[in-house]
Amino acid sequence: MIDSLDEEPPECRQCGWSVEPASERRVVTTVEDGTAVHRHFCSTECLERWEPPASD
Repeated sequence: MIDSLDEEPPECRQCGWSVEPASERRVVTTVEDGTAVHRHFCSTECLERWEPPASD
């Protein structure tokens, strides 16, 4: 996966830190209302602490 250098990196969904391209970076992709939603995490630890939104 190649990231665009023109955009600012996203914030970690758990801690709010900047998610730089690195080996620890994690992304969770879901489909909500027909749209792909990407949630970025700066590390495996933040991903493990994150609680996904409840399904209806």
